[in-house]
This record gives sequence, structure tokens and C-alpha cells, in this order.
Amino acid sequence: MNARRPLIAIVLALIALFTTLSAEAADDATLVSVAITNGTAVMPRTIFVQSWTFKNTGTTTWPSGSSYTLNLIGTDSLGAIPLHTNTTKTYTISARLSGSSVAPGAQGTFKMMFIAPEKAGLVSNVFQLNNASGVFFGPQVAIQIDVQAAGSTNQYDRAKAISYANNYAALIASDGYFWTNGNVPASWTYFYYGAGTPVPTNVIGDDCAHFVSCCIGREANQRGGGIYIPSRTSPTYGEPGAGRLVNTVLIGGCYAKEVSSLAEMEPGDVIGWNWGGDTNIANLDHVTLYTGNGHIASHAASCLNTSATTWYASSAIHHYVHILDAPEVGCTVLSNKMVFSWTTNWAGYNLYASSAIAGGTWTKVATAPTKVGNTYKLTNSMASPNLFYRLSYP
Repeated sequence: MNARRPLIAIVLALIALFTTLSAEAADDATLVSVAITNGTAVMPRTIFVQSWTFKNTGTTTWPSGSSYTLNLIGTDSLGAIPLHTNTTKTYTISARLSGSSVAPGAQGTFKMMFIAPEKAGLVSNVFQLNNASGVFFGPQVAIQIDVQAAGSTNQYDRAKAISYANNYAALIASDGYFWTNGNVPASWTYFYYGAGTPVPTNVIGDDCAHFVSCCIGREANQRGGGIYIPSRTSPTYGEPGAGRLVNTVLIGGCYAKEVSSLAEMEPGDVIGWNWGGDTNIANLDHVTLYTGNGHIASHAASCLNTSATTWYASSAIHHYVHILDAPEVGCTVLSNKMVFSWTTNWAGYNLYASSAIAGGTWTKVATAPTKVGNTYKLTNSMASPNLFYRLSYP
């Protein structure tokens, strides 16, 4: 009798068993419910959280953590912001499983934050579940909102800034150019690679300010947040220098102000970095877009939704730059007159007055403002009874 035959038979049986188990093991799901139904009316600039609850109709358990996720399919139109914290770089927009693991037959929920854009109309994103092997499964599900028309649309569009970062963090910006790093700033240059092509890995990139300019600005092929960013080095869009973008364009142009901590930042703001411990905001080495929930998006060391506090060396100095959504009105008293001022960066705003903050009728102040540099000034006589003032558009 050949002693090998029983052993061979056992091995063949085990192979057959594992093959059968592998064939039977599968991921599948059905959508049970959502927190926000498609077509829900949402006001512009609203930050909201969507949740999707699925039933596990497959034969494998979905473990808690980051191995089973709900991933964005295609481009982002809704300013998607993951709720979890990433400690390493990623280019995937995903929602993680909330709570414990989900066995076959049980239900699990995935959540993500969004920002409604400025422009009225239907806007949507599409997502699908993704397993530990990177394989998509289950139904594709949409989050669709109906953005309402609500007064001024001439404000900083944080949703579009975040969407631009989400869509181009791993790709050449929409003008098609990418800045590369020489030994000194004078040797920095740019090359045309084509919009939407992968960020090159065979060159050292220095594309940070150009990328952030596109995220927050008005690049002709793909509008970002809508701020006017001069194109200093045509044909590339925007400002290629980190220090000039923050200090000359944003702060100097009255589009932004420096704040003291990350807690004062909003999605779509900007973080400047200095590697050498220099605390002077004028001497920035790098600039990134703040994407919310403690994350940033960046070019040249390209990343998306990476930790704003741990990605770079802890010795780096951070400068937190908060972008203003609209001009802010200031007021000083001169004898029996009031002098109002506001910046010219967002065109079309006018000064209105009312005898009551709530329930009053707001009337446009008849006196025309005078433009002085990048500031509008308007002098108005004090009134009795007292009046309240605000900027409004149009």
C-alpha cells in the first residue's frame, strides 16, 4: 500500500474545502436608510452630515476601523469632508464604519460631512462600499441636495474650494501646469503636463502655492472658491510663492486674517509652514489648504486629508490663515458723523440701515462710498433715533 495516497487525498480535500469556502465568501450589501433623502432643500454654505445605513447581505463580516469604507466614486461636487482622522496621506474620499464590526445579516452605518455650495440647484456625489482588498461591492448610493437661492452668491465658496482640493490633490491642476523646485527660488520653473494628469514623480515639486491658488481662486477651466488671485507668472494661474500668496494676496488684499489656532479655522482656510523655526509669517516655506476636521490637502509633497498637525515635522512653525467669507464693515466716529469702511475684494456690496435688527426694514444708504486704495469709505450723519447698519448684496 502506498502511504502517500491518504496524505495526497487529505491535501486534495483541504484544497477543495478552501476553494469552496473562498467561492462562498463574498461581500454584498443593501441600502436600508439615509439621514438626508435625495432632493432635500439646503441653504448655501450649510455644513451637514449624511449617514447611510446598509445591511450586510454577504457572507463576510465587516470589521470596524478603516478596512471597509464607503468611497467617493468619480469627482466631488459637494465639498466632502471625512469625519475620521488620517495620520498618513491618502487620495481617497471615504467614510469609515461607525461603531463595531458588522456580521452577515446585521446593519452598519457610514457617515461623512459636506458643505453646500453657493450656486443654487441640484448637486450630488456618488459613493460605493469598498472592502479590505480594495474591491467595490454593493449598490452605488448618491447624496443629492437642492441648494436654495438665498441672497448673495458673491461670497467665498468653501464647498468649491474643498471640492477642488479633493479632485486635484493627486493630479495636475486645471490650468495644466506644475511648478518644480530648483536650488534657489530664482530657479523655480513650471512645466505643462496637462490638466488632470497624475502629479509627476520624476521631478521635485514646488507646486504648493499654485495648487492652493487654484483651490481658493478663479482658475478659468475649473473655478475654486472664487477669490481673485492675480496670475503673477502667466500662463500659470495664481501666485507661485507661498509667502506672497499668504501675505500679499490674502492678508494684504483683505481677504484673510491670521488667527491663533486650528480651532478658529474653517474648511477652505489656509495653513502656512516654516521649516526652520522662523515665526515671521512673511518667511513661509510652504502653504496648504485646510480641508476641515484637522486635515489638509497639498501639492508638491502631494496629499489629501492628511493630519494638519502630524504630517510634517513637529518643529515646523504653523501659521493659521482664516479667509473671510465676505467683506466686514468697520465704523469710526468723527464729530457728529460716522465713517464706515469695508474692503473692495468682494464687489457689489452696499451699506444698508434699519431702525431695528430684527423685523425692521433695511434701506440702502443713499450716500455713495468713495474708493480709497482697496477700501470703500462712506461718511454718514448720525441719526435719531439710532440706526443699525450692515453690508448687503446687491
